[in-house]
Order: sequence, then structure tokens, then C-alpha cells
Amino acid sequence: MSLRPRRLAFVAGLGMVAALIAAPLTAIAAPAAPLAPASTVNVAVVVPLSVPGGREGYLDAVTLEGYTEAGGLLARELDALIGSPVAIGIDPMILASIRLLGSSAPDSALAWLERLRAAENDTFALTYGDSDLTLGLQAGSATVLAPTSFAYAIDSSLFTVPDPASTPDPAVTPAPDEPPLLPTSANLLDWAYTLESIAWPQPSTTTTADLEKLGAAEYGATILNSGNLKRTPAGAAHVTVGGGSAIVTDDALSALLGATLRAQSATEWQDAFATLSTGLQSVQGRGASGRASVVLAVGRAEFDTTSRLRSTITALENVPSVVPTTLTGILGEAPAAATLAEKPQPEVRTELTASMLAAEKKDTAFSTVAENPALITGDRRLRMLATLAPQWNRYPGGWGNEVARYLEGSERLRASVRLSDSSDLIFGDRGSLPIYVTNDLTQPVTVYIVVDPLTPLLTVEDSRFELMIEPGSNRRAAVPAVARSNGLVNLEISLHTATGNAIGTTSTVTTNVQAGWETPIIGALALLVFGTFGFGIFRTIKRRRQQRLPVTDVADAS
Repeated sequence: MSLRPRRLAFVAGLGMVAALIAAPLTAIAAPAAPLAPASTVNVAVVVPLSVPGGREGYLDAVTLEGYTEAGGLLARELDALIGSPVAIGIDPMILASIRLLGSSAPDSALAWLERLRAAENDTFALTYGDSDLTLGLQAGSATVLAPTSFAYAIDSSLFTVPDPASTPDPAVTPAPDEPPLLPTSANLLDWAYTLESIAWPQPSTTTTADLEKLGAAEYGATILNSGNLKRTPAGAAHVTVGGGSAIVTDDALSALLGATLRAQSATEWQDAFATLSTGLQSVQGRGASGRASVVLAVGRAEFDTTSRLRSTITALENVPSVVPTTLTGILGEAPAAATLAEKPQPEVRTELTASMLAAEKKDTAFSTVAENPALITGDRRLRMLATLAPQWNRYPGGWGNEVARYLEGSERLRASVRLSDSSDLIFGDRGSLPIYVTNDLTQPVTVYIVVDPLTPLLTVEDSRFELMIEPGSNRRAAVPAVARSNGLVNLEISLHTATGNAIGTTSTVTTNVQAGWETPIIGALALLVFGTFGFGIFRTIKRRRQQRLPVTDVADAS
């Protein structure tokens, strides 16, 4: 999209805005002259189109309607951006949230989506939920964290043939004469961005290792704030850093832009804007085009104060020597060489994020117990991205609390399939061990029960007993076993997935084994021993009695 500076004749048509600007510009013209000679400077503005999201990783219908109806946050943002040279970083969470609602999406949200689609602004994708891009990388992730699946959030009942009077989103709704189609994880996020693969990390959070990973992921350019660079040529907004392309946003001037947007009154706005215009006119240096170039970034915390964004952008277009341009225009300039200033995330943040990544890894292993693991892994990834969103950094302890909430949710998930508490078992000579398993998930699971007797008094015939449990239920498993002798036997019982991943902890149960074959055999042996012993005593007594008789008695007897 090509941009043209407004003609000077248009200033008169601005009416009151132009009149308000004229006075401060006249007042600052004298002091500005010594700072830099009269020249032109290319100015581009980049704005994040994002909103605070929920912990679930998407917005519900009520929230979306409030944001997109007249006067709502997203509606005001779009009013300020459409028709201006501002580049828009779009949070894909907004797109997915609207599309997940299918035919039940609020009319205001569908109309808002159509307005955004028709906008001629430069656009690119933010990370999902505008999550902290480099935090995951520095905590150990090999790639930028992104959604893996939306299957758990897709409600088929919401996708019916739409009302022809509405303005459906063709990415997720069929023609009226076709059956409704469910969205996929891919088309929920699909969008015709004008700039592909632009990375925009949070300010001053990027290291050389991050840039290497972004380059490996084929990001075309990275938006870096000037505080994350050193030895940057004056007046150059397009640079090469570590062999990759980068767009530099000016921290000082962006801060002045933020102060202008936050102005509470017309007088405060005039003063703030005058300071901003002075700063722009004093930019030193020249780019390859013969002009200096500056990129101004609207901070993530500024999106709730955009009521003055439109008037500020309009006024910027009429500042002498300022030539509005786009990110496309900035990227078209010959890049200058710059050096990165290493700005790693605070250690406490990377450690907490690493704990979430470790928990997610355990959740993924656990998910293989379920009929559809993506229903679990997709949910956990979106919740992590929501936890990494900048909204939680606005008050002390907010982000730490959300990390703790995520980790607690992970523990609850992995405890949702478990061995039920049971008392000690009594087992006969042959039969089955009764073992109970609980499934609190909303989908069926298949577990493999492993019973390991700690003594040879009992033998388990099935080393991996398979058991399927319906959602939200408890089921009894009858594990076949054979008793070898009487006595108490300690059994170690554990659950596993089909892939061999352990579920929960191993439980130890005591069973009283009563081998049915032992009693009669032992009785018979005892009787035999007793009989043999008794017969021997009888013969001994008889022999001794014969030895005590007199000889005459013996002769008589003969």
C-alpha cells in the first residue's frame, strides 16, 4: 500500500485540530531549529491490536460483544486505525475467539471482523494472546510457543446454517445450501496478513540466541526497540542484526507518543503532542533514501487509552517535515548495520516459565491415556499462552499468581485418572484381585494396570491388565492371580498409558492370601505324621512290656 503525505491545503479542513496544533508548533519552531536543519523524516507507527484475554485462552460471546459493539475497546481501536498509515499487529486470539462461536457469534463481532478484513493497513500476526515471545525461548522452548489444537474448544452445536441477513465469516461457515462445517485449528487462525512472519517481542527482552531461533523459524523480520540495540546508525529504522532483518522502534519518541495518547484533556494533549513533534523534527542522521526514518510503537499497555490515537495520527500527518510511511516502506529501505544489546529476561521469570514447560511435558505424557489426547494438550497450551500474556504484569504479583494457577491446574489434571482408595484385600487360592480406577475426565481413558507382588506367595497372571473407563466414572478391574501359599502379601499397583507413561504414583496394598490347596494337604501330612509317630510309640511300649515278663510266664505262654 503506497502512502502520500497530506497536502497542505488539507490543514485548513482539519478545523479545530489544526488550530490547536498550530500554536504549539509555532512556539517550538525556534528552539527546534538549532537541533537539526529543516528536513524530512519518514515516520511509521505500529500498534498492537489486542485485548485482555481470559485464562482459557479465548474470549466468550459476552466479552466479545462488549469489545466490538459501538464504543467498545476493539471498535474504538479499529475506528482509530482504519484509513491511516498505521501498521497493525493482530492478536490471533481475537480471530479464533470469534470463529469458535460459529453462528452464535455476536453480530457486532462478525461486522468488526469484516471491517478488519477490508482495512488497507499493513498487518502482521502477534503471538497468540500477545504472549511473551522470548520468555518461552529463554526458558527452554526450541520454537516460539503457539497453539497446538482447538479441538477441545469447538462446540459442534454452535455451527449451524447462518442467517442470510448476517455477515458470516467464510473461513468457518458454509454456504446456506451446504451442511455446516466445523472449523479446524488451521482456519481458525487463518488471515491474509500483508506482512508475513514478523516477530514483535516485548521491549528489551531479546538475546542473540532468540534471534537465531527466530531465524531458524523463518521469521522475515523482528521488531526491536532501540534499547535492545547498541551502535545503531542515527536515523535508520531498518537494520541488520546478527544476519537478520530488524525494524527499530525509537524508545524515547515512542514514550512521547504514549504520553500523547494518555492525555486527559485537550490542553494536556496539545502540550504532549508539541513535545512529540519537536522530537521528531530533531531526529538526526539520514537513511539511504536521504531521509531519516523513525518507527513509533504504541505500547502494549496503551490499548485501553486509544481514544486520542486517531487525532494524534491525523495531527502527525500534518507536522512540517514529517512524512508518514508504513512498515512496508521501512522494510524497503536499505538496511544499516546494528549490534544487539543482550537483554535476557529476568531469571525468576525464565525459571517460572521453565516450570510451566516441564508441567506441560508431563501433561502431554499423561494425555496419551485419553481417547483424544489433543483435547488435553490443546487446552493446556492455550492456557499457558494466556498465562504468558502481558496483561498479568500490570500489578505486582499478578503474573506469579497466574503461573501458580497454571501449575495447580496441571497437577489436578494428572490426578484426574487415579487408583481409588481401597482397603486391604482377601484373596483365595485362584481368582482375581479387585482394583478400582477413577476417571474424572470428560472423555474415555484406557489404562494398563501393573500389579507387582513383593513376595512369591502370589503370582499375577496378567502383567499389564487393560481397562477402559468411561468419562466421569469409577470402574472395577479384576486382575487374575494365583496364590502359592498362605500369608500376607504387599502388592505395588501402578497405572500406565498405552505408551508406557506412568500415571500418578504407585500404590501399595496388602492382601491376605489363603491358598485353598494348602489346608487339606497340610492336614493329611499332619495325620500321616501323627499316625506314624503313634504306631512307633505303640510298638515301643509293646516290646518293653514283653521284656518285663518272668521266664516261667514266657514258657507257660509258649
